[in-house]
Amino acid sequence: MKGLLAVFLVLVVSTPGKAEVMRAPIKLDAAQRQAIGLTFGTAEHRPVEKIIRTVGRLDYNERKLAQVTLKVGGWVEELFVDYTGARVRRGDRLLSLYSPDYLTAQREYLLARDTARRLAGSEVAEARESAASLLRASRERLRLWDFGDQQLRELEESAEAKRTVVVHSPLSGVVIEKNVVRGQRVEPGTTLYRIADLSTIWVYGDVYENELPYVRAGQEARLRIASFPEPFAARVAWVSPVLDPKTRTAKVRFELPNTPDGDLRPEMYGKVELHVPLGERLVVPRTAVLDSGERQAVFVDAGDGRLVPREVQLGGRFEDWIEVREGLAAGERVVTSANFLVDSESKLQAAESMIGMMGALGMGQVQMEGAHPMEMQGGAGAGGEEKTVGDLRVTVFPAAGTASVGTNAVRIRIRDAAGNPVTGASVGFTYTMDMPGMAIEETRARELGDGLYEAPAHFGMAGPWGLVVEIGRPGKPPLREKFTLRVG
Repeated sequence: MKGLLAVFLVLVVSTPGKAEVMRAPIKLDAAQRQAIGLTFGTAEHRPVEKIIRTVGRLDYNERKLAQVTLKVGGWVEELFVDYTGARVRRGDRLLSLYSPDYLTAQREYLLARDTARRLAGSEVAEARESAASLLRASRERLRLWDFGDQQLRELEESAEAKRTVVVHSPLSGVVIEKNVVRGQRVEPGTTLYRIADLSTIWVYGDVYENELPYVRAGQEARLRIASFPEPFAARVAWVSPVLDPKTRTAKVRFELPNTPDGDLRPEMYGKVELHVPLGERLVVPRTAVLDSGERQAVFVDAGDGRLVPREVQLGGRFEDWIEVREGLAAGERVVTSANFLVDSESKLQAAESMIGMMGALGMGQVQMEGAHPMEMQGGAGAGGEEKTVGDLRVTVFPAAGTASVGTNAVRIRIRDAAGNPVTGASVGFTYTMDMPGMAIEETRARELGDGLYEAPAHFGMAGPWGLVVEIGRPGKPPLREKFTLRVG
């Protein structure tokens, strides 16, 4: 008695403060399966991958940005690159500058060179060394002011200081910022141009913290932009070591080469997909799993229309699949559509069985939350139960008057509406105690005559057992009805 009561409590209560009716095995015939659109999938080992999606924002490659500044003051005489967006090559002329400091430095260098030449044959070593030191110092000052080798050679060849000097581009790219006009007075450190090499592009995306363990530098990714039909191949270059506390995401930077025409532009947006192979896992279709938050379950096809609920332990969730770590074996078939209809029927049968058990134990006054008792036709006592099934009156009862634990002979009496016995019918039934883990057994009845049929049934424990009787008659549709037989 106490053991049965413990079973009832497990059926009703799942967590403190929350009542949940457990599921019971059910059986559906072909017509019922077709009516609700029942379909099946298979638990199988297959290679899976984690797909991480994020919105990507295109940006400059910071390693290929240059800022053009001066180390001396002066006046802009002429602009060779005079608008933002101009394309330049490394070494192209940007502007010419008149700078008194540059002019003085050139003259000092020429003077030092002439002095060094005149004293090259001097017998006074100190004079030679002093002249050579002055020449090195004046040359170094020009170099420190970004006076290039080519400019220095031109100065030496002409032996004449130039009034203006030309500022050249430090790299090939696009002018993204221009802060200078002709005639402008510029000071040392003033930013004249900003130039970006767009041959490679950076893409920034935000990845949620639960997906970060799958992201590693060097992984390949795909960038899709709406205006281009084909995706671009990118690669993870950097993963931020910190999280944004508001969005719970981390920045991930992808890098990819630009097209020859420079179609990828900073501040564009695209969709980034990162495919991470995870090897082979045991999976079922996502639609097969019923997830209540506390429990996850599937309905397993046990054959001959029987559907058995089974709790499972889940792993990773993928595009169309869910990993099953415990509860299923490869090759088992599971329900993939109409799950909620199947689940409702299963819970109703479990509730009906539980209410019957409570009544058998004198607990009929107990209120069960979350379940709705089913209305039964006729009395389901120890002596049997009678119901109207289609155009027939069917009575199910134990041959010995009462059913006991063990093997019993169960009889089925069939009468038509007028009370006449129905002979020549094909009769059988399935039976189970509607509790999780209980198998559904099936047996066929033999005809005894006078509308009476008999079949053996083995009841493994006391309590109410559900019997689904099926009656077939030539030229008429089969009939099916559920009866309850109490085993003492």
